[in-house]
Amino acid sequence: MTQARIAIIGGGLAGLYAAYRLHQLGIAFDLFEARSRLGGRILSTASGGFDLGPSWFWPDFQPLMHNLVAELGLPAFEQYTAGATLVEDQVAGVVRTSGYLPGNTSMRVEGGTSRLAEALAASLPPSQVHLNAALTSVHLEEQGVRLTFSGEPVQASYYSSLWLALPPRLIAGIQFTPGLLQPELQQLMAVPTWMAAHAKYVARYAKPFWRDAGLSGDAFSRIGPMAELHDACNDGGAALFGFLGVSAAQRARIGESDLKALCRAQLGRLFGDQAADPIEDYLYDWAADPFTATDQDQVASGAHGYLERSFSLAPPWEDMMRLIGSEATAEQGGYMEGALGAVDVAMQAHHRSAGINNPLRR
Repeated sequence: MTQARIAIIGGGLAGLYAAYRLHQLGIAFDLFEARSRLGGRILSTASGGFDLGPSWFWPDFQPLMHNLVAELGLPAFEQYTAGATLVEDQVAGVVRTSGYLPGNTSMRVEGGTSRLAEALAASLPPSQVHLNAALTSVHLEEQGVRLTFSGEPVQASYYSSLWLALPPRLIAGIQFTPGLLQPELQQLMAVPTWMAAHAKYVARYAKPFWRDAGLSGDAFSRIGPMAELHDACNDGGAALFGFLGVSAAQRARIGESDLKALCRAQLGRLFGDQAADPIEDYLYDWAADPFTATDQDQVASGAHGYLERSFSLAPPWEDMMRLIGSEATAEQGGYMEGALGAVDVAMQAHHRSAGINNPLRR
């Protein structure tokens, strides 16, 4: 068996956080990411740092996210909700209503959630982080776990353990030798990937003029193409963002340019002519991202998916492989909190097997 070294597959929040904690403890690892960037489903615009992936965390019931943001020294602020909410439908048109009350305090990282990924990545040795490395097959051999990648060449190496920071459906598409059992594959394929069926639109402006009009930026529409909109302002400038309510198949037929035009027209209906003319706008369709979505993810599930607590791998993989992606845990599955929780569980299991107490430093 090879000397202890962990291979982390996936450079999103879970993979970066796993590498961060392992590096703190002096445990050898390599982190592999299929994309040319780190962050996974965390993605912010280059200009302004507006989120095209997850934005919010809720300290009231997501202590891991709250503590990590504080540990990294990242400024965070409360989502803007002051003012009226707009509701749009075919019958009444646009109606101004009392403000939307989310129930729990929604927080955002100043400058975009990508700041969180960047801070974690900055703590890691560059030589142990590998981009453009898409895992295609995993082989268990006498020397340890051997990995095969597409994309840029990766020097062959053996690992004592494999940590998969990937959505379960992507894991099911990897070739394992020995192969995973059919019931295991079925359980992996049954878990929807959060964000995978969705698209997000952001429009940037010179100033938040809707606030001056007594509007929160919150809006809900039965006309579309955006079904839900919110204020996206941060220290990088003023913006509104929306989740598209049209399906992935419809988005593919319409095309990005026309979708953005439809979004601008909707902003004009909701917030006035000024809103229809942003400085710039962005659209990211997660259903078209092969490192996030599969064919099974093209229809939104409407719920955060996660692996059942009863899920386990049969030998020989049960002791060699750990699933640490956001959907790998029933606790906050699909949320950023879930990604951190899954890593902490893996850390605890790893240290139990090594006979080490209190592995997590807080």
